[in-house]
Amino acid sequence: MDDLGELKARVEAILYASARPIHLRMIMKACQTRSKKRVLKAIEELKKDYENNGRALELLALPGDRYYLKLKREYMELVRRLIKKPVLSRGVMRTLSFIAYHQPVEQSKVAAMRGGAAYKHIKVLLEKGLIDAEKSGRTLVLRTSQLFADLFGVENNPTVIRRKIRAQLKSSDKGSEANIIKFEEG
Repeated sequence: MDDLGELKARVEAILYASARPIHLRMIMKACQTRSKKRVLKAIEELKKDYENNGRALELLALPGDRYYLKLKREYMELVRRLIKKPVLSRGVMRTLSFIAYHQPVEQSKVAAMRGGAAYKHIKVLLEKGLIDAEKSGRTLVLRTSQLFADLFGVENNPTVIRRKIRAQLKSSDKGSEANIIKFEEG
């Protein structure tokens, strides 16, 4: 592929269609090119296009050669009003909040505190890549994933995440559970 414009369009299509950050190797493979330099040039030009043209999207370069195309923060409320169904249900968000705050935490403890539906919530969170699970005896030990940290704009460190949740609780209306996980998104 010789045309940089076509390469930019392909990279944009890959990032747009993805619901998560994509590693540079995957972008190169999908674009059927071995030229890391050309793909990085296409990504950099796309990034400038989004920054300089008043677009609603932004292209983020994340640690580990990963890239993510997302809606800018100032347009999230506008879009949120139009979307009827949230990406995660309230129950799943509460389970995610519990895991984020108490991590690393055993799945059995999450279920004991959140009820039997927590097993379904954990399955959803694992499928979406928001948490990681490690086998420990007869249970799983759960913690937030790097994707969680990237999407919520926090360092993937339990202490930092706990501090962020506490700060959110203090600034919310007397700690409403619905606000537990309202991190500043990306």
